[in-house]
Amino acid sequence: MRIRTWSLTLIIGLCVAMFPSSLFAAVTVSPISNTVQLGGQVTIKGTSDQTEVIIKIYRPDLSLLYFNIVQVVKGSYIDTITLGTNEVIGTYEIKVGKGDQIETTPLKVTTASSVGGSITPSDDTVTSTDGKLTLPVGKRGLVSLGDAVSITIPANATNKELKLTIEKLLDTQTLLNHKEFLASPVFEILKNFTDNFTNPITLTFAFDPTILKSNQKASVFYYDEVKKVWVEVGGKVNGNHITVEVNHFTKYAVMAVDTSTEVPVPGTTDKSFSDIAGHWAEANIKQAVSDGIVSGYPNGTFKPNASVTRAEFAVMLMNALKPQDEGTALTFTDAAKIGAWAQKAVAQAVQAGIITGYKDSTFRPDADITRAEMAAMVSKALGKSLEANAATGFADDKDIPAWAKGSIAYVKQAGIVQGKGGNRFAAQDLTTRAEAVTVLLNMLVQKSK
Repeated sequence: MRIRTWSLTLIIGLCVAMFPSSLFAAVTVSPISNTVQLGGQVTIKGTSDQTEVIIKIYRPDLSLLYFNIVQVVKGSYIDTITLGTNEVIGTYEIKVGKGDQIETTPLKVTTASSVGGSITPSDDTVTSTDGKLTLPVGKRGLVSLGDAVSITIPANATNKELKLTIEKLLDTQTLLNHKEFLASPVFEILKNFTDNFTNPITLTFAFDPTILKSNQKASVFYYDEVKKVWVEVGGKVNGNHITVEVNHFTKYAVMAVDTSTEVPVPGTTDKSFSDIAGHWAEANIKQAVSDGIVSGYPNGTFKPNASVTRAEFAVMLMNALKPQDEGTALTFTDAAKIGAWAQKAVAQAVQAGIITGYKDSTFRPDADITRAEMAAMVSKALGKSLEANAATGFADDKDIPAWAKGSIAYVKQAGIVQGKGGNRFAAQDLTTRAEAVTVLLNMLVQKSK
């Protein structure tokens, strides 16, 4: 079959300062068009004063689709990528630049048909662009309602035929009675059965970042029909889009919330958090809290979709393993930055050979831990790994760093870690608190065998 290819050209102007003390550096993006169809080409070109630029393209669920370092020749660069026909429809983000000078531009990916309704771009994926989808058992689903919301359903999310609808609610006065501050419309997402999904569903919402105050951030909420209150889910923000994973459908909206500097309260075993009902990891979160692996926050939340720092994961890991030693003296050049609450756990992990730090002798306790780093630490904790060049079995195997492949291959084989939508591991994605506790519980099961 002849594949019709649609070409998208993005003209990107890139101005970088040679002397930061005297000149202002900037990256500009001026797309001719910001829409491309599945199977189409994306050509990115522009100018730069540097010798190379970094180009990244992120999917709607914030996983990395494309990464390349492009050489600048005589002040110009050009790069081209062809989108796969099985990629997700929705709004992608293109990031171009280097160092502190990064500019982001959206890229809307649509189906090869302009007609609404369900179409099938591959034998295993059913796609709809009009907010309605009928999904046979065993099929992967992609459904969107314009640019406002998109949903990705993995093939193993349910053992029933799924019929879902997305509706933008116009009358929301009865839903907003506690001074909620909307950053998006309210959407009601319904399905034809009451059971929760057995695997997480990915929701991506567009929101208006201009309404956020300096001390606010965007967060996804769902409406609890029984208690008549909005419950915060969280989410990962990429530009003007936010993505969450859930296991049920109801009314959802993006809201502006005040940022918080709270940290989890050590020792609390209260499992009645206000933000985990219906979350795909709800049972795992309650188990991990009961086992003393992780704690909640003073305001009664768990924040399941919040990222985890390297220091926080070290504490979780040691809480799970419960080593008896006190650990070794820390020699990292940034050891002073490790909080007192995490020092013992980091010292224990170093002594056990789980943590070695970076080549520059730093630990970077406040850096968010990636899924690849998490897999490596868990693999080391169990003393298990496959060959360094082992095939991981994930669809994005080529994007997984070589240093992590053996560890990731092992944790997948052992059933400790699962992939995301489309059987992608998403090695550079940040680990969420929900993912961390789930992996640690799976690790303990494997350790007990």
